Amino acid sequence: MATYYILAALSAVGFSAIYFVLNKLIKADEAKKSWILKGFALALALVFALRYLSGEIYLRGTKGLNLNSPFDSIYGKGAPEIIPYTVFSLFAIWSTFASYTLLVTYPFYKDKVRSLTPIVKFFVSVVFLINLATINTQIIAMSGIDVKKGVTLQGVFFAIEVGLSLAICVVTWIKNAKTEIHPKTMGKYLLILLGMYAASIPAYALQVLFDVGPTHIKFDDFNFEHRLVLYGSFIVPAIMILALSKFDYYHKRYALLYISLATMVTFSYGYDFSTFTDMTAWPMHLCNTAMFIIPLCLIFKLNKVFYFTLFINVLGAFFAMAMPNLGDDAYILTGGSIKFWINHYCAFFMPVVIIGVGLYERPKIKQFLYSLLAFVVYYAIVLFMNAWLTNYDSGVDFFFINSDFIADKLGQWALDLRNITVTLHPKEGIEMVLYPLYQSLYFLVYVAMSFGMWFLYELGFQAADLYVDIYHRCKAIKADQLALEVSLAGRNISEPMNMEGTNKLILKDFSKKYATSDVYAVHKANLEIEGGQIFGFLGPNGAGKSTIIKSIVGIQSITSGAIEICGYDVEKQSVGAKLQIGFVPDHYALYENLTGREYVNYIADLYNVSEEDRTARINEYVERFRLQGSFENPIKTYSHGMKQKITIMSALVHNPKLWILDEPLTGLDPESIFQVKEAMKKHAQEGNIVFFSSHIIDVVERICDRIAIIKKGNILVERSVKELEEQGIQLESYYMDMIENTPVTSVPVEKTATAEEATK
Repeated sequence: MATYYILAALSAVGFSAIYFVLNKLIKADEAKKSWILKGFALALALVFALRYLSGEIYLRGTKGLNLNSPFDSIYGKGAPEIIPYTVFSLFAIWSTFASYTLLVTYPFYKDKVRSLTPIVKFFVSVVFLINLATINTQIIAMSGIDVKKGVTLQGVFFAIEVGLSLAICVVTWIKNAKTEIHPKTMGKYLLILLGMYAASIPAYALQVLFDVGPTHIKFDDFNFEHRLVLYGSFIVPAIMILALSKFDYYHKRYALLYISLATMVTFSYGYDFSTFTDMTAWPMHLCNTAMFIIPLCLIFKLNKVFYFTLFINVLGAFFAMAMPNLGDDAYILTGGSIKFWINHYCAFFMPVVIIGVGLYERPKIKQFLYSLLAFVVYYAIVLFMNAWLTNYDSGVDFFFINSDFIADKLGQWALDLRNITVTLHPKEGIEMVLYPLYQSLYFLVYVAMSFGMWFLYELGFQAADLYVDIYHRCKAIKADQLALEVSLAGRNISEPMNMEGTNKLILKDFSKKYATSDVYAVHKANLEIEGGQIFGFLGPNGAGKSTIIKSIVGIQSITSGAIEICGYDVEKQSVGAKLQIGFVPDHYALYENLTGREYVNYIADLYNVSEEDRTARINEYVERFRLQGSFENPIKTYSHGMKQKITIMSALVHNPKLWILDEPLTGLDPESIFQVKEAMKKHAQEGNIVFFSSHIIDVVERICDRIAIIKKGNILVERSVKELEEQGIQLESYYMDMIENTPVTSVPVEKTATAEEATK
């Protein structure tokens, strides 16, 4: 019969003409023009829905290619000629489902997801050309009626769908004539097509291809196959999150929208127009609602609804998978089994994947409470519907709260609770039976388990954050390693990057800003300190002294600029730089259960100090600091001054080229101060750098060779102490004059423009 071919061809030509006429009339308004194609997509969705709901797809009743085939009436039941037609029809319908989902969403995402246009041009167009050429065969597969016997409503809708789809393809070809698929990207597009087919698989596909029966594998009772499927429900979302995480927001959102729409269509097979009038057939089971909620949340960003499905649907889906109520449909190849697992897989992992890839914010307690409130409403509705509709269909059991399905698995105590009933008669002939204790306990237990879901999500978020942090750290380490190798130009990576600075501490335009501050803590600091010097670092509290010291020793990161320690770059050669440093912080922290000797030996082990060298240095400093009588005692028995001496010993045990002391004399007695000063002088005399931060200016004046003064993150001056003495200037008065009379303002942090501001 040529009717369907003519209708499809006329639809294709007609819709194409409508597009170009409207496109010309609208003229320069591109935003309005874009809605022509979007209107076609919405019209296609409507026609497809009408056809889908107008009757069953007869092919889904086929088992094993030629058992109950729609082609029986033409070729005879079980005839060999049926097999190629059945196989072709199945894959044609499958390809058409995949293409419909793409075409309905394409106009809304084509500018954000560029890979869609080549797929429409080179794949979807071919699918609908094949549909046009074989339209009669496919209509027979759908309706089970020979097209020679008359026109069917399904056939009319399908012909219009084919024509409208071809019109969208024609417009895409004309508007994107230069778009091609490069051979190098062919693999990417094949993977996309594979994903489209996986998401769009008809639930009855395996049943059509293979005969099913009691001899096949069954998924229930926690057998091996059932457990494998449950394990997959955890593995699949992890793979999806890893695969999608590298893409931008729109690619992630489109991919998940496509999957949710395609699986929603698969789940909906078997529904028709009569479903709307028969309340007992409504998809009111908790996991059924997820199949419609998830696409709506991705399309319209329904935040509160999404968190309902995240906390409530996910939990329900997991229990449904653990206790599948499939009966004869539990066999692996049946359409009912595939539909069940597609439904519950999506209800279980799609909300988790959506959160995992960042399409929705991680839930706070407010969203969790909203989800519980929505669950209260849902529970009340299904409680009423179950009690009311049981009068018309005794099998109604939304959310399994009306039957003994769950109670039977819990034991006799739960069955006994169901024996306590309340019967209401809201009108004559209507009897509503409620199980108040059982159904109340059911509700409370589910709410309690929802709180458990909150706890599990929080653990999952923490684990994910840890993984992401490790990933970024590893990535940064690899990048630093590569940059280091390039900078060294073939030299050994253990060598200093700057061979001319092997006995210097250098700060080059060093800046540091903290995330919580609008100004720089330190801004473009420059210093170059030679070996053999004691360098004094002066400034009021909050000036930036500790910030610079912490960045030198690697406690905190560098915002911009660079720091070199004896030729080693602090960021690119962090280990090499740290090996050159001995650090005495202003607030020390020791392992106080260790003895003094154990602690200093522990530090010596970290720096790979030889037994001979550490013994000599430990003996020298034990004698210098008068620790002979207490060095073998636990550190927790030491005074403040003794602990400070242990800190200094551990900083010097590896004979560092740079010794940094941040307020080391605070709280020490005069004798201890003298000993520390003598140690500083000796270390500098051996050609090393001593970097000394202190508020005690007279001490700085007596022992330092050079000083720098910092105020509000800016280094005001660097001077020689000897030069100041020769000019008759006291360091204390010079310092006070610089701090009080040098105008300096904190440098504000440059604000990075947002994506919206940059676009403007």
